[in-house]
Amino acid sequence: MPDERLSWLRWVMTPGLGLKRCHQLLNLVDHPDDLITHPERWPLPESIKAVLREMQYLGEQHPIHRRALEQMRWAEAPDHHLVSFQCEHYPELLNQIDDPPLLLWLTGDPSLLNRPQIGVVGSRSASLSARRNAQTLGRDICRAGFVITSGGAAGIDGCAHEGALDSGGQTLAVLGCGVDVVYPRNHRTLFERIARQGALISEHPLGTQPKPGHFPRRNRIISGLSDAVVVVEAAERSGSLITAEHALDQGRDVYAIPGDINNPNAAGCHRLIQDGAYLLSKAEDLLTSLHPCHQPPTPQITVDPKPDPELPDMQQRLLTLLSAEPQPLDVLSDHLDCASHALLEPLLELELAGWIQQQPGGYSRL
Repeated sequence: MPDERLSWLRWVMTPGLGLKRCHQLLNLVDHPDDLITHPERWPLPESIKAVLREMQYLGEQHPIHRRALEQMRWAEAPDHHLVSFQCEHYPELLNQIDDPPLLLWLTGDPSLLNRPQIGVVGSRSASLSARRNAQTLGRDICRAGFVITSGGAAGIDGCAHEGALDSGGQTLAVLGCGVDVVYPRNHRTLFERIARQGALISEHPLGTQPKPGHFPRRNRIISGLSDAVVVVEAAERSGSLITAEHALDQGRDVYAIPGDINNPNAAGCHRLIQDGAYLLSKAEDLLTSLHPCHQPPTPQITVDPKPDPELPDMQQRLLTLLSAEPQPLDVLSDHLDCASHALLEPLLELELAGWIQQQPGGYSRL
């Protein structure tokens, strides 16, 4: 029996069709091969019909057919997959959006496409605190059993992927180029980790280079795959807000982390919150909303040896309590048996000295 993926490849790679026209044709065509074998039946411009007639006449000698065969050979390698619109692995949530891709190229584990996912997006030129927030979200959301889905870009995307991977979780990167193209180039090692511990996916054929128009279109896939979308940091006009708009159109919940009012990269998050997005201060807010029965873990404090004998006693005691896991102020005050306000000054001094940082959820040690 012929492999229908080859038929979908030839369809998707036919120039001029476009996704909107493809979905109109899906209502008319019984099998993807019918597009080529009966080009005169379809309401298409004459230029596209001419290409289809040429494909029918030349058969396997046509350049599009040869390119399609190359993609099929790629899919024979381990962890390389072509997931067509009619494939069992095609994600159910993505299938529900207005314009789902007809074909997905995937490197990694295709079963993740139908796992519960949270989209995490944000600025490429993100602040240090926003990057830390993205890593923390990626880690905590994965520990709760979700897959982190993002766009593989610099900044927030990369940090969310890294947080997921560092926690032993799984993550999907939706690319605006072919899955065999590394963009940005300095993410080669990150993409290799994602391919081993998650999946790289794209709606573009192999070899497709990144173009500005690919990324806004890519964003609808991030939101389409996700149960909810979190915007960590975003300017007033950014691709992250496009992702949020897609999410709202697709019936997904949108969460935004507030930031410094003087930071222009936080203005988009503030506008989202003003327009009705959920304000997110920590991963538990999201997890409890998605799963009302979810119970946040009881904070555990690990006591380390005294870090620096030159520090005042209270600062040493605080540092022995703090770790990479944020600890709320009230938990610290209970453990030290003192009032919360008495800790504010030593915590500030430690923060100014570069020992600790304050972030959503409390204080953590650097």
